[in-house]
Amino acid sequence: MAISNTSIIFPIIVFVLLSTNIPTQASDSGSGNSKATNLMVEACKNASINSYIKTVPEEFCLSTLQSDIRSIKAKDLHDLVLIAMDITKGRLTSASGMVKKMLQNAKKGTVRMRVLRFCEVDYEEMASILNICDAMIRNYQGYKGNMRFQELASCVNDAYDPAGACEEELQDMPEEAALFKENTELQSLVWMGTNFLVPMVVP
Repeated sequence: MAISNTSIIFPIIVFVLLSTNIPTQASDSGSGNSKATNLMVEACKNASINSYIKTVPEEFCLSTLQSDIRSIKAKDLHDLVLIAMDITKGRLTSASGMVKKMLQNAKKGTVRMRVLRFCEVDYEEMASILNICDAMIRNYQGYKGNMRFQELASCVNDAYDPAGACEEELQDMPEEAALFKENTELQSLVWMGTNFLVPMVVP
C-alpha cells in the first residue's frame, strides 16, 4: 500500500525536530503506569491529528506508550517508534495466542473453524510484515541507504490489511467480543506506528 509523496509534508524536518525533544516528564498517567514525556505527548498529538492516515485517539496513544517503561527513556522519535513496534508485535502475539487456543475447541466444518483459520493466517502474515518493517526502521540510514523516508511508514501501514481481513471474518463470529476488541486495537496500533513515521504539519 503506497503512500503518495504529496501527502508527506516536510517529514524529515519534523522527524528531526521531534527527535531533539528531551524526554522530561510532562503529565501523570491516569492508569498508574509511567508518566508521559514531552516527546510522547508531541508524538501522540501528531498521531491524533494526522489527516492523511487513519488517526488514533491521543489518549489511546499515550496509554499505550505508558504501558512500556522504556518510553520515558526514549531519546528521540526513532526510539519511540521502535518501542511502539515492540508493543504492536507483543499484542499481535497475544491475539494470535487467543486464536490458537480457540482453535483447539473448534469443530471442523463450522463457521467458527473457518473464521479462526483465516485469522490465524492473517496474523502470521501480519507478523512477517511487522518483522520486515522493524528491521527497516532499525537499519534506516536516511538518504545514505537510498531508502525514501515514506517507505518506512508505507511498510508499517501494510500490516493493517491482514488485521482488516481478520476483522471481516470476525463479523461471522460476533460472540467472540474479546478477540474482536483485540483485533481492533491491533489496527489502531498499526495506524499509530504509521503516523509516528509520517509526522504531519496540519494547518
